[in-house]
Amino acid sequence: MIGSLRGPVTNKGDGWVEIETMGIGWFVFLSRRDLGKLAVGKEAKLFIAHYVAENSSDLYGFLQARDREVFQLLLSVSGVGPRTALEIFAVGNGERILRAIAEADVAFFQQVKGIGRKGAQRIIVDLKTKVGEVKSLDLRTGQGGNEEVYQALRNLGFQRAEIDQALRDLPQEVTATEEIVKFALQKLGKSYGR
Repeated sequence: MIGSLRGPVTNKGDGWVEIETMGIGWFVFLSRRDLGKLAVGKEAKLFIAHYVAENSSDLYGFLQARDREVFQLLLSVSGVGPRTALEIFAVGNGERILRAIAEADVAFFQQVKGIGRKGAQRIIVDLKTKVGEVKSLDLRTGQGGNEEVYQALRNLGFQRAEIDQALRDLPQEVTATEEIVKFALQKLGKSYGR
């Protein structure tokens, strides 16, 4: 099973990219949000969800590991296929989707073409209990390193609420633990007038 692909983007189209690794070009579907961040000729790393159906075997890529996990969560809902799940990512990233589920935000899902009120309610009802489990993993860093971040910042004397506030605007491309700590310290420094 393919977990991720790293290589230059050799081609790009409406909703997909071709990424080359070791001489093999992989055709990967992406959300419009992620697609806009990639350029032909530039290297990219995509976290991959492999979806196999009766007549297809497709790869879906995400710039963040947490988005892939939320995508797979959405696929567990009856009536939500990979294309619909990917369209949801055009409205918000994985964290925003989880928040919409937790807050029963029907209007958020209704922004997606093909999802009406009943479809939105089904997603929320089916996933509301699972979201607690996913959130407990805290997918913020995309690599399970969030506790390291909290521990490092707690050791410097910051409270958890302060840390949560500082990480609220963490850019998606910042995923390494050291980078996250540096980002948080910059935010925390501003809030203390340092």
